[in-house]
Amino acid sequence: MSRIVLGGVLLAVSSVPSLAQATAVQTGVLKFAYVNSGQILESAPGRSEALAVFEKETLPMRTQIQRMQDSLQSIINEYQKAQPQLTPAQRSQREAAIGGKQQEYQQRAQAMQQSAQSRQEELMAPVMEQVNKVIQDLRSEDGYAFIFDSGAQVPFIVSADKNLDITTRVLDRLKTLGPPKLPAPTAAAPGSTPPVKPPATGPVASPTGVSRPRP
Repeated sequence: MSRIVLGGVLLAVSSVPSLAQATAVQTGVLKFAYVNSGQILESAPGRSEALAVFEKETLPMRTQIQRMQDSLQSIINEYQKAQPQLTPAQRSQREAAIGGKQQEYQQRAQAMQQSAQSRQEELMAPVMEQVNKVIQDLRSEDGYAFIFDSGAQVPFIVSADKNLDITTRVLDRLKTLGPPKLPAPTAAAPGSTPPVKPPATGPVASPTGVSRPRP
């Protein structure tokens, strides 16, 4: 059984054809439909709850990343002020030391963001599974051979009869089901680490690759 593919074609075709689909094949007529996956996921029951949990759990992580950014910027400012009084050897020594600190911060931030992304996927999994099941059920019930995705970043559908759009039907059935059960909250934010203590020296360039994870 297939799943929603955001950014591609949605193929909701079961390995065992339904009676309606088998009849369609015998008559030489295949039924098609399409959905807007972006619209469905935006309104899917449980999505807002999952994102609220994600925001709460990752707040300490985002705070930690911001503290690392602030620490690096403070070190940069201190170095720039002291730079005119430093000898070439002192500059090289400090730049080498604080360049390593910058790399360390970036690696820590990247690890935290990867952990946060995994947690986001875990929280959204029940929502996605319920959406996929509803689409598959409608495909089987109505004998659709294919259900395409018009909401992909690169839409596969150029033009289509709006009567083939079953997005509203999917949303209506999702509403009757209600939000799915989400994974249990975690005890701590993913990727959380001890507070950052500003080192005595700092990098010569602003940090890169440190950003808030997208909900």
